[in-house]
Amino acid sequence: MNRGLWTSIICLAILLSTTLSAFAESADGPQRRPRDYPSRERSYGTGFEGRTMLRVHAGFSVPTGDFSTAVNTGLGLGASIGYGVGRSTVLSWGVAYHRFGEQGVDGHVGVVPITMAVDYGFSTSARVRPWISGGLGLYHLGETVAGISDSENDFGFNLGAGIAMPTSGRSTFGAGFKFHHIVGNTFPDTDFLALQAGLSFPL
Repeated sequence: MNRGLWTSIICLAILLSTTLSAFAESADGPQRRPRDYPSRERSYGTGFEGRTMLRVHAGFSVPTGDFSTAVNTGLGLGASIGYGVGRSTVLSWGVAYHRFGEQGVDGHVGVVPITMAVDYGFSTSARVRPWISGGLGLYHLGETVAGISDSENDFGFNLGAGIAMPTSGRSTFGAGFKFHHIVGNTFPDTDFLALQAGLSFPL
């Protein structure tokens, strides 16, 4: 069993553990708060439980490892739907598209992740809130060179971190990065870093 598959299994275990902890937190019900907590929650977005959010993001996709010797830095965009399963935890489902131009040939590589993720936001007294994320799912890889295309579907995972802060409206601005690892079959294992910025809107 190769190292990439072992890493994927470990990430799956971490994701499931985090999800179960979030549901356990939700099942515990509300706990005592300082009297001013509800207004602070509305102002700074510190409570996610029971909320549904639409996120859209875009940014640069930077190849790493062996992948960086074959393609150039590309662009990525995506969207996700998230649901707050705890005060600080969001479970989300998303889709994205990353496009990389190949070096030295007339071709490109496209990556479409369809993933589930758990995001955890750290509570702070300031408007800026750090977050971490872990996700996994299906990655569709497609390569086109001189008009000839090949593609496959592979398992992959991502890990990320960043910051978020409310805007003047009901939306929240966020920026961060996610490292993606794809366990290849016909294609080799693929690694890249997505540097993203975007907005989240309540539904």
